[in-house]
Amino acid sequence: MLSILVNAIDALEEASQKWSFEDLKTNPNQINIQTQIYESTHDAIVQIYDNGIGMSEDVKKRVFDHMFTTKSVGKGIGLGMAIAILKHYNK
Repeated sequence: MLSILVNAIDALEEASQKWSFEDLKTNPNQINIQTQIYESTHDAIVQIYDNGIGMSEDVKKRVFDHMFTTKSVGKGIGLGMAIAILKHYNK
């Protein structure tokens, strides 16, 4: 889950570089986390939302691919979302 949060923070910071101070003041970056537990199955649902620009269709198709990253060379390792889904299935 930490990988997902780090990706959200990085994406918001990158998008913010294109905005003016007034734009950021009017529409500040936000990350919201919502949790829910199903008592009958003991499953936990964690939903993470941000108000970033979103992902392109191409990125959406590849986001869980091993070693896929949208980050510049030296910044990402390409494991964030692949690790997130792997942990889900190996609980």
